[in-house]
Amino acid sequence: MDNRSLELTEIVTQCCDVKTFRFALKEDVPYIPGQYLVLTLPIGGRQVSKAFSISSSPTEKGFIQFTKKLSNSSFSRALEALQVGQVCAVRFPMGNFTFTGQYPKAAFLIGGIGITPVRSIFKYATDMKLTSSLVLLYSSRTPEYLIFRNELSAMQKENNRLRIVYTLTECAESIEGCLQGYIDADLVREEIQDYPERMFYTCGPPAMVDAMRKMLMNKLAVPEDKIVSEDFIGY
Repeated sequence: MDNRSLELTEIVTQCCDVKTFRFALKEDVPYIPGQYLVLTLPIGGRQVSKAFSISSSPTEKGFIQFTKKLSNSSFSRALEALQVGQVCAVRFPMGNFTFTGQYPKAAFLIGGIGITPVRSIFKYATDMKLTSSLVLLYSSRTPEYLIFRNELSAMQKENNRLRIVYTLTECAESIEGCLQGYIDADLVREEIQDYPERMFYTCGPPAMVDAMRKMLMNKLAVPEDKIVSEDFIGY
């Protein structure tokens, strides 16, 4: 784990209140796709640290980035005040929500901004030409909150080992390429028919992650040791 002072080189608005913060890396720092970093910012006269999943892949050289849905918290306000060229204290890598091809088949049940570590994993899998079969069920409220949708769809076209299913929970109109409704046992059975053979990853808001774990274990009889999860708490 490294403690580094990194220059902020770019801020990209993904949609609405979701932004990607990209920092320059002058040398390669090994990390595993799906891991997280800790950013420390001065807030109210003290140093405050928060963890963010890394949304870049180790195959993308020269930078590291995270993506955040901004809120009205003091930390989000401090993030919004950052300027390109500013140097920030960053510590990484950490975390076990990782995938590098260690399973032949895996499925990802993801809600909202929980897509960030999966973007890292899928980019790595595509760039490294991993042979693992990966399926993503990605749930969001509305189409604009399907963060990285264009990038993920492009990866799917390039990598025939990826399959992505988008589903919307608060969109009454029919959107091309998107289902409607929540991720549930019926959707998993329908879209991932070989689910007993897969390792499951679930990431998103704590209530969603808890619901996914219970659904997998209680309704689909997926063993607990075949589920990897990570909660995203807004701040």
